[in-house]
Amino acid sequence: MLGIDVGTTSVKVLAADIEGKNICAEDNSYSLHQSQDGYREQNPQEIRAAVHQTVKAVISQLSQPIAGVSFSTAMHSLLAVDETGSAITPMLIWADTRSQKYAEELRGTDLGNSIYQKGGAPIHAMLPLCKIAWLRDHQSDTFQRAHKFLSFKEWLLYQWFGEYVIDYSMATATGLFHQEDLDWNRDALAFASIDVQQLSQPVPTTYVLRGLSNKIVEDTNLPEDAPVVVGASDGCLANLYASGLNPKEATLSLGTSGAIRLISQKALPDEQMRIFNYLLTEDHHVLGGPTNNGGIILNWLHQNLYHGKCSYEEVLTKAAQIEPGADSLVCLPYFHGERAPFWNERIQGGYFGVDSDHTVDHFARAALEGVVYNMYSIGQGLEDAAGSFDVIWADGGVIRSDFMVQLIADVFNKPVYVAESHHGVAEGAIMLGSYALGLVNSLEEVVKNTEKKREFTPNPALRSVYQEQYERFREWGKIVNQQTTES
Repeated sequence: MLGIDVGTTSVKVLAADIEGKNICAEDNSYSLHQSQDGYREQNPQEIRAAVHQTVKAVISQLSQPIAGVSFSTAMHSLLAVDETGSAITPMLIWADTRSQKYAEELRGTDLGNSIYQKGGAPIHAMLPLCKIAWLRDHQSDTFQRAHKFLSFKEWLLYQWFGEYVIDYSMATATGLFHQEDLDWNRDALAFASIDVQQLSQPVPTTYVLRGLSNKIVEDTNLPEDAPVVVGASDGCLANLYASGLNPKEATLSLGTSGAIRLISQKALPDEQMRIFNYLLTEDHHVLGGPTNNGGIILNWLHQNLYHGKCSYEEVLTKAAQIEPGADSLVCLPYFHGERAPFWNERIQGGYFGVDSDHTVDHFARAALEGVVYNMYSIGQGLEDAAGSFDVIWADGGVIRSDFMVQLIADVFNKPVYVAESHHGVAEGAIMLGSYALGLVNSLEEVVKNTEKKREFTPNPALRSVYQEQYERFREWGKIVNQQTTES
């Protein structure tokens, strides 16, 4: 089986046998463009070329036949295409916030609350719902020409098979979906001024496409008859790999951005709209919340406080040498707006409680603690809605730092496991694909016991320190959020 994980800045392709043993993996990166503040765009043709090249590179290393392919992709992207399926806009990714005015107008209204309750996606500029409304009012010629509004995966699958489909998992992340009906929400479509024909056909995450075009066979070296499972979103599949279907085990991802998620057998929307509720299958929901400000804060420290004069590892080492709590220095790490728990595109970061004894290393420690405090606040909302969890599985580039994983364990006061594999999302795609293709009898059967590479237990002596500091963080966060919401 091949698992294809199309992320924000790179694609990873993993080959594994049907017993789950990994054979080989390749990855390929692509560029992200920011032409002006709030704009985050990518070239879909560049990403498609990277996908094709990476699939071909993996296939060249295989001696066994391919049983099938299964997809994972990042959520919330938007691409408009004409009647030929050709892109007429760049791809607006999740981090594009140009439509924040539309999110602010909708958030807190009866319509906005109804869209959240029915669809599961908190109102935010990341949603294709808001991006389409922005295109309508700011690029009206393009809006009128648009035959379909798609995510990258939908567009790629159309290139491969000539069929417009979107899996339920990705659909729930658009703001345009009705989970109970498993169809598009007409009220949301009316807000965006589009009709159902301009969107793809919603299908289960286990939906299988067959009959690759000759051009794609040539570009990828995939067999023409290879079955392709549409798969799900990256967040849902990260959970499937790490915690399986266990509702007592959360998954915390911390790369450039971050998220914490739980599996549930039912939708549990939060009255305060702090968490999302996405579908993995019709019987399994993934609940959680994302942050814009994960490892990107480490990059800010590296470039702006240490001026690139030491490595990322040295930044982490310097921060680790400061006592927990950073001598009461608080950092709100909202340097790129924020999604959960505030869903406020305009909220700004800052430092509070600064005194003359604080050094650059204190500022680094406080910023990294702030990232984890914000993840903890999302986790609190998740537990309020879905019940407590016992264990955290951690993944993402920042998790390679023992200091950061121990910090997570200490702040959450829960054990944290780091999985053996660095390809968890692609492995989750393979698990779902194996079930979809009938290689296993049930999803429960394919979910394996993920091997722990490292295990971190919380230090009880630090519990009170972090709780006291978190309360400072929470109070300052409420004040700043209120100020930016009212301004």
